[in-house]
Amino acid sequence: MTQSRILLTSLLVFVSLQCFGQQYSEYAIDGNGFESVFQDLESGNFSGTVNGVLIINDSDGIESLLDFQGSYAKLKIEKDEDEVYDLSYKKYIGKTTSGKTKIEYQTYGSANSFGIEFKGEFYELSLIDGACDLIINGLEYSYKSEKSAEYLIIQVTKEIELKNNHKSKVRKSIKVMPNSTLIFAIERNK
Repeated sequence: MTQSRILLTSLLVFVSLQCFGQQYSEYAIDGNGFESVFQDLESGNFSGTVNGVLIINDSDGIESLLDFQGSYAKLKIEKDEDEVYDLSYKKYIGKTTSGKTKIEYQTYGSANSFGIEFKGEFYELSLIDGACDLIINGLEYSYKSEKSAEYLIIQVTKEIELKNNHKSKVRKSIKVMPNSTLIFAIERNK
């Protein structure tokens, strides 16, 4: 290979990485993993509750408040048969106080996803992909444990755009707004 072809190839790789990195940086940052007491489990189902509020702006700019007050929640742990980056997928599922809206927060490896079933459509941002090393920028999380339960605290610190399912004929999005907070209280087996 000539020096000019090597230089051109190197330049194209550099430009591709720069463009890809800038696009990804809007909604992703490096993940540090998840310090949950459930992290090393291969499978299981755990019940609990979810409290908090999500502030949503739909595609028409209309704001909605989704209320969670001791609402139904569960943690579903599904084994990864291939065990590429993690033993299992951890999916937190909750419903609003009215039961009309469902949320899903999932972790795998050092990546996460967040989705909302809102007005009959599912909107999501997932960084669970080929590398599983990025988390959603603007979605902070922490775990607090006690003997009978673990609390997952999720706080939205900047606007997060979720897009509807790719199977939908019309692409739409909603935005989860800052100051939205959810607290999952998941019961530990005794």
